[in-house]
Amino acid sequence: MARADIEEKLTRFILDELLEEDPRGEDPLTVDELDSLGLEQLVEYIDEAFGVTVRGEEMVRENFKSIPALRAFVESRLAEPRA
Repeated sequence: MARADIEEKLTRFILDELLEEDPRGEDPLTVDELDSLGLEQLVEYIDEAFGVTVRGEEMVRENFKSIPALRAFVESRLAEPRA
């Protein structure tokens, strides 16, 4: 899956399902609008949409600080060999 496709899917889900207001062109993850329930829903979406299960040790700010960071995390997990 292309980078732009991953970013678009993540952005659409966050804007359409998790935020009450559009962050007006800003990265929706940098405006700190997601609460713990929203983060949990995002993790579930990543599993469903990309087949990536977020492990406990991966639930760090570094992976969720922006859409590009989240995309890079998803890409890195998709590149891992499947068991």
